[in-house]
Amino acid sequence: MALESGFDRRRLPPGTHGINPEDVVHSQRMRIFFGVLEAVSERGYNATTVADIVARAGVSRRTFYQLFRDRDECFLAAFEAAVDLVIEQLDESIASTPHSDWRTLIHTTLGEYLRALSDNADCARALHVECLAAGPVVAEQRRTMKNRLAQRMRAAFRIGHAAGDIPAEIPDDFFDALIGAIDDRIRDCIQGPGPRALPDLTTHVYQVTMALFGVPDLSRQPEPVVPPR
Repeated sequence: MALESGFDRRRLPPGTHGINPEDVVHSQRMRIFFGVLEAVSERGYNATTVADIVARAGVSRRTFYQLFRDRDECFLAAFEAAVDLVIEQLDESIASTPHSDWRTLIHTTLGEYLRALSDNADCARALHVECLAAGPVVAEQRRTMKNRLAQRMRAAFRIGHAAGDIPAEIPDDFFDALIGAIDDRIRDCIQGPGPRALPDLTTHVYQVTMALFGVPDLSRQPEPVVPPR
């Protein structure tokens, strides 16, 4: 599902429109967030300017500078918002999965994350490709994002280990390494076949995860690869 589903990105009417000032600011910030993600996805982080952002957001430069100091601060805020929205969507999608079914929980978590990125190509490029060009601007936020995903894999592992399904413990930093490997596969896919093909990685990254956990599961068949358009 697209993250902007249900959000009206049209420019607010000029003059006295009777809209709560807080709602106006929220609308402006959200339009700028989508604007910067689109601009960065299309032009690359280093080439993106404030002019590119406001053109896509449908706001004035004055409005932009009332809300953000510069492009870097804007992208940082958009990155954080995108992570929160993707994780929120992920949590909603796995809410009905029994936590005791830890294998399905892992497969669903990975699959829904990849599907959320596939449905939101601009977010996918921002979170997994252009954030590297941004360097220290989002370095800490990028580490936080990867840690949040590692915690989910760690929690599922604990369930399987407590149930006796997983024979041995693994070091905590293995979970960080797992997310790093998945991040690398995601980036390769975005830069290769494109974001639409991300769900096709689900079975592969699931099998890599299970092998790392010491319980290889090759029973699932990979999804068919979606050809790029």
